[in-house]
Amino acid sequence: MDDRSFLMSTILRIGSLMKVGFGSAGVEIIRNNLEKGHKKDVLFMNSQGSTVNCIFLFCDIRQFTDATECLQEEVFVFTNKVAAVVHSICHSYGGMANKNIGDAFLLSWLLDSSEQNSSMGESALLPFTSSPSSGFGGHNDHLICRNNEADKALLSVVKICCALHHDKYYLESLGETRRKALLKKLSKRNGPVVQMGIGMHAGKAVQGAIGSQRKLDATYVSEHVELAEYLESSTKRYGVKCLMSAAFHRLLNPTNQRRCRKVDQVLLSADDEELSDDGEIDEGDIMELYTYDMDIEALWVKPSEGSTKASKPEVTSESQDIRPKMQKTKSGRNTEQPALKKTIRRQFSVFGIGIGKTLSASAVEERTSSVRAPGMDGTDRSKGIDAAEDKKPHRPELVLPTGPQMYSQKVWLTEDMRKIRNKYSDGLFFQNYKSGLNSFYARDWDHAKQCFESQLNERFEDGPSRYFLEKIQEHNGIPPRNFTGYGKG
Repeated sequence: MDDRSFLMSTILRIGSLMKVGFGSAGVEIIRNNLEKGHKKDVLFMNSQGSTVNCIFLFCDIRQFTDATECLQEEVFVFTNKVAAVVHSICHSYGGMANKNIGDAFLLSWLLDSSEQNSSMGESALLPFTSSPSSGFGGHNDHLICRNNEADKALLSVVKICCALHHDKYYLESLGETRRKALLKKLSKRNGPVVQMGIGMHAGKAVQGAIGSQRKLDATYVSEHVELAEYLESSTKRYGVKCLMSAAFHRLLNPTNQRRCRKVDQVLLSADDEELSDDGEIDEGDIMELYTYDMDIEALWVKPSEGSTKASKPEVTSESQDIRPKMQKTKSGRNTEQPALKKTIRRQFSVFGIGIGKTLSASAVEERTSSVRAPGMDGTDRSKGIDAAEDKKPHRPELVLPTGPQMYSQKVWLTEDMRKIRNKYSDGLFFQNYKSGLNSFYARDWDHAKQCFESQLNERFEDGPSRYFLEKIQEHNGIPPRNFTGYGKG
């Protein structure tokens, strides 16, 4: 190799390392600074930031303190395995890794701005948008999705949640002693070894470099980044895997909007002194919260063990097809603030994790087993990874994407996605919860309690229903005098 080739190779490697080190926000910062000057004393911190519109995804590893205590120096191996899953899946669908904060990760999808498209006329507004009048975070924002960025972000979340159930992938690189310590620590918790909360929001942010000559970090500065983090932390309160804001929800394809469930509506300026003089609530401070319900374990249930209703059409959160025994909830449903008008009933299902392919029935049966807590499969997780292998159907090795993946709306119609969504698609789950939520905020707590208890007693454990039922019980079934009709953020 001659000197010129060696020099070019070195420059390319340095550039690649800088791209990895600075993240998505740093790429533009480095490029702009190289273009602006050639003096050796040019510093990133002398440059102004730039405003961008983004979708922000913030996710956090649950019980990371326990993992650190058990794994010690091996916690980096464990964390980097999780980071590889989150980053590779999001990157394959257009997302960009921005920041790693120990047990948390921030990713983003760049959106078009209304200013960038003002010259295109009304045709620029045809894709899915989030308008200024649509609630919190939209005072000065007009966000536009031209390439299904919001749907890709949601699909990334579903794939990440599925990938987290491959316990063997995260544990096989750990030493035996550390691995057993971690499994013992988590043995009383249901679900996979790695669990995460995920928050999704969309809005404006300023990207730039923060620091000094000693250390610089390229990052986003915005209240919208903080809201994504708030949504992630709120997943613990409601007992769900992911939460999304209304600003993000409006950017989804209308069909995917209907697949999401409105969980709550919160008043972010919850202090009395922050309200207007006449006590009126500023609608701009209200944020609606949505989730995408997933039953990941259903992917690995054999057909003989599962439901025989897998082929039934899906009933979404806005469906009006209510069975006779639910007619008593009609008045409650009509009190909800209208967000979507129409209903589309469809069949849909999940994909193969990591590579975006649909798995055959034979492939599903060959999946490698994961370790789960007692009460889920009767296996003591503290005995190690192999304890459940003889009891559960095998799962294939987790293969992560290494490049861009093609996106199509058909991915929501695959067989695996239907399995994940099957238990929520009986026509009553969404409507019963909606009726309970409407009654709760209409101060009809007797009917709300009936709806939430029905969700829990006649169906299955549901985090949001449990949350509101506990709120009702906390006040002995009587709404307090200062009850505003909104939760407090």
